[in-house]
Amino acid sequence: MKFAQAATALVVLAGSFVDANSAPLRELTIQEAHAILEAYLPESTKHLPAYDLDDFAGYDPKRFYFIEVVWNNPGGSVVWGNYAVDRTTGDLWSAVICEKYSSKTARIVQQDIRRKIGLTEAEYKRIKRSGPMCEQKR
Repeated sequence: MKFAQAATALVVLAGSFVDANSAPLRELTIQEAHAILEAYLPESTKHLPAYDLDDFAGYDPKRFYFIEVVWNNPGGSVVWGNYAVDRTTGDLWSAVICEKYSSKTARIVQQDIRRKIGLTEAEYKRIKRSGPMCEQKR
């Protein structure tokens, strides 16, 4: 009986240590969310007149950063696109429909940020979730 208790305590204790090479898990900053979005956007978009990123409160601001891409478009909409970046995983979503966005460049930035915030690939797979406009299917 004492051996089983000691073994259980050892497993719990071993699980509480953080790898010395990884940072403690934290949420993304708004700057990191912007970096992911900008890595995804085409270069031509970033050269539009008065191109800018505007943050806004969207559907679920505790889970996502909501970012609107805007530009000076005389006679038309100033909004180029609406996006949501998951504060925990860095996943990039549409803020108006259920669609996840990705590109090679965005994935590189996401992987770098996940490493910085201490999110391992295994943990990412465990905690990833649907976007803000997706219906939860069970």
